Amino acid sequence: MKVQLITHSSVLVEGKKHILLFDYFGQGHLNLKTNKPLYIFNSHAHSDHYTPAIFDIKHPKKKYILSNDIKPTHDAFMMGPHESLDIDDLHIKTLFSTDQGVGFIVEMEDKKIYFAGDLNDWHWQEDNEQDHLDNIWQHDTYLKELSYLKQDYFDMAFVPVDKRLDEHYIDGLMEFDQHVKAKYIMPIHYFGHYEISEELKKESLNLSATLLYPNHDYFTF
Repeated sequence: MKVQLITHSSVLVEGKKHILLFDYFGQGHLNLKTNKPLYIFNSHAHSDHYTPAIFDIKHPKKKYILSNDIKPTHDAFMMGPHESLDIDDLHIKTLFSTDQGVGFIVEMEDKKIYFAGDLNDWHWQEDNEQDHLDNIWQHDTYLKELSYLKQDYFDMAFVPVDKRLDEHYIDGLMEFDQHVKAKYIMPIHYFGHYEISEELKKESLNLSATLLYPNHDYFTF
């Protein structure tokens, strides 16, 4: 199996018989094989995670799985938080996002994949009491959603790492690793700042999972 971070949170996962495309929003080059069915996932309607241009993607066999806050212009499977869906031989579940939309869990072939979208512990700078309460809600809600995964083992997990959170930029990553079993974790939500990978290498993370540092290369696992 191969994975590629296209840009920001756009991720391509290629298995033996399937291709999954997550949160493509019209930026970055797509090199899609046409001999495998393509499943296009968008976790929510934010412009850095979705564009109606996804419906212009050229592929002979494609299907769309979208968060139900998106208003699609073509036929698509729509999912809200904590729902399950079987499409062909894929099994799909969703989580509630702490920002908007859903996170995806996809069982494909013999692999299980977690794609967070904007499900994260978004700890922003606190300027007042409401900001403090919002950060508490973010933390508690994120851990609650992770608790639904405590029986799972993921071959691959895509988790946000966002430098706008300053010193809290890896909170969600660390909490995911502490509460969920995964073989590999690839950070997403870079906004094109790939130097974050170099910063992560300098952190003493001591993760249970192996961290894959995005730089547009493919990783086989």
